[in-house]
Amino acid sequence: MKLLQLTDLHLFAERGGRLLGRDTHAALDRVLAAVKAMGPGAADAVLLTGDVSQDESEGSYRLAAEALAGLGLPVYWIAGNHDVRPTMARVFADYAFLRPLDVVELGGWTFIGVDSCVAGQDAGEIAEAELTLLRRRLAAVGQGKAAVVLHHHPLAVGTPLLDDCMLRQSSRFWRAALDARLPLVICGHVHGEHSLSYRGCALEVAPATCFQWRDGACDIEIDDRAGYRLFRFEADGYRVASLFA
Repeated sequence: MKLLQLTDLHLFAERGGRLLGRDTHAALDRVLAAVKAMGPGAADAVLLTGDVSQDESEGSYRLAAEALAGLGLPVYWIAGNHDVRPTMARVFADYAFLRPLDVVELGGWTFIGVDSCVAGQDAGEIAEAELTLLRRRLAAVGQGKAAVVLHHHPLAVGTPLLDDCMLRQSSRFWRAALDARLPLVICGHVHGEHSLSYRGCALEVAPATCFQWRDGACDIEIDDRAGYRLFRFEADGYRVASLFA
């Protein structure tokens, strides 16, 4: 089973909107064209892992939906710190292929979405009720492996600009993950690709669709590549590749 991960689109209400001088919709167009060029069967579904919008507008979410519709795939989404979840949910509800990621079984794996966002803040935190729900969902996983999907990175990646706004109190999250012997966590937010691990649990961080921050940056340093990830999941594990358009 093959999953495409898209994250950190940062779209505006109108095409041509620019973030730090970069046309974010044009970057999304390049990524989607690269995916389509792989031909049918390149992916079975999409994980959309937050920061779809930059300006919090209904128009930005509608542009995202219309662009993603061209893939002809189910898209499972979570919100990021730049998103307004009620607006995102209301717009995306008009498109049957766009589905909020709560718990979904795909290819023998169970994918569990976690809300790590705090309104008005760039850094993340998982509320106690959300953490309790995560523990319950992990305990309910039957046969096969599980992966948790959230927006914020729960391990530092060595880029201070982003590590300043990573998941706060991440030890609470990791206790829940390790108690369940979770094998995999997937996130975005970092605008860069990383494959890390913590006590036997892999953390896969996807590059942004719009642009990347340079590794190690503590100020605005941009890498203009538009990125995405392709996962291949098997019963006994997974493989992942970062790709750039």
